[in-house]
Amino acid sequence: MPRPRYHTALSLALAGLVVARTHRWRDALPVLVAGVLVDLDHVVDLLANRASDRPTWVILPLHAWEWVFALLTRHTRTTAGLAGGLAAHLALDQTNRAVTHPFFYWIALRARYGFRADPPLVHPERWAHGSRWMSESPQQWF
Repeated sequence: MPRPRYHTALSLALAGLVVARTHRWRDALPVLVAGVLVDLDHVVDLLANRASDRPTWVILPLHAWEWVFALLTRHTRTTAGLAGGLAAHLALDQTNRAVTHPFFYWIALRARYGFRADPPLVHPERWAHGSRWMSESPQQWF
């Protein structure tokens, strides 16, 4: 699972492109918010798995392509920036070797499998190893 520093770098680059195109730094804020702060939904999974040394649940309520498409139905600069930041985040997450299903980042699919951290959605050992950064101090994230 990519560490926050990679999401931050990607989001900053995308935000820079937005500013270069629009000449408005405020248009870049939604890109940064969606690209980086979406990882706050990992708190849901940390709470759901707090009694286990191995992840049992993969809920990730904000890690979903459905949100990108829902945001795109609204035609504002803010929602376009949020959709772009979230899409970049999910595209980077899609490279996660622990994810074994190509549609893992669709919340409907995770719901269909009961949000279980088992095959065919994830490789449990890789998922646990890749999520280790969440137990580190925030100084080590970047």
